Amino acid sequence: MAHFYSQRGSMLLECLVGISIFSFGVLALTALQGNAMRHASSSASRTTATQLMQRLDGEMRSNVGNLDDFKMSKANCADAVANADSAELWAKAVSNNLNDAKCSVEIQDNNATTPCSRRAIVTISWPTARSAKSGVASGVNQGLNEAVNIADIQTILEVNKDPLDQRALRCGL
Repeated sequence: MAHFYSQRGSMLLECLVGISIFSFGVLALTALQGNAMRHASSSASRTTATQLMQRLDGEMRSNVGNLDDFKMSKANCADAVANADSAELWAKAVSNNLNDAKCSVEIQDNNATTPCSRRAIVTISWPTARSAKSGVASGVNQGLNEAVNIADIQTILEVNKDPLDQRALRCGL
């Protein structure tokens, strides 16, 4: 009979251990779901930024003669001012789709690295969603998501339409 008394409460202890293991598993799944939602939101905003940058790239390529009109310094997209109406419309679209975003468009002149084209550097920075620990690690944009598009836009034919011009020949046009 003493043997039965030593087993008393063991089933209760086994139940407590099983319940605690199960609860840790449920907590881990809940944390995993939260991270998945945060990353899905971040991915959606990055896709939107990429699509907006491609839209501006297309606008600039269709208006090569007036590339300088697309320049805008780093400012809130809602307040951005550019000489081209399409650039201002683009900045407003960025502001509507990415809250508190900052835009900049830098247009470089032809130089030794880009003799036949002008380089356009488009940057969009926006706050991370729900305190995600992604984004830029240091500097002015620390803690912000940032998307940068660098495009070389061919301009030689717009400047001089003579195909026998030396620069045109050097560029392979």
